[in-house]
Amino acid sequence: MGTPASVVSDPPGRAAPAARCRKRASANIFQGVGLPELRSLFRSGGAERPEERARLVWRYAGQRRLARA
Repeated sequence: MGTPASVVSDPPGRAAPAARCRKRASANIFQGVGLPELRSLFRSGGAERPEERARLVWRYAGQRRLARA
């Protein structure tokens, strides 16, 4: 029947792969993006009410509340 996969481990002497370094996240992913680009982004992404969403992001860009959302 065999051993369940959850019990099987790596052979001894094999080290776990090193953790990769990640880039630092931007506080505002929309920084430097214009309103037309935002509209296009939300439209192509299939968002509900893309025009409204683009205006909201544009209006509140740079505020911490938006970055957290």
